[in-house]
Amino acid sequence: MKVTPRNVTGLVDALVDTGFVARGPHPTDRRATLVSLTERGAETMEAMNREHQELASLLFADMPDRDAFARGLEHLLEGLRDAVA
Repeated sequence: MKVTPRNVTGLVDALVDTGFVARGPHPTDRRATLVSLTERGAETMEAMNREHQELASLLFADMPDRDAFARGLEHLLEGLRDAVA
């Protein structure tokens, strides 16, 4: 993803500040910090997942062969991954 550690720290700081995640100590590695969803973060993720599923259902409801479409997209993504690697 080509994201620097400093960028990740800034993103996590913002998520902590807005109450979506919390930082905590790693149980065995004192140099590491664990980041976990708060209740607010988990509720937001659940809502986002529901909304994405609803949108996908709306967009693809009339598609005759959704499985073939999904396989085609997966093939396309594999090609993109190979090209990036």
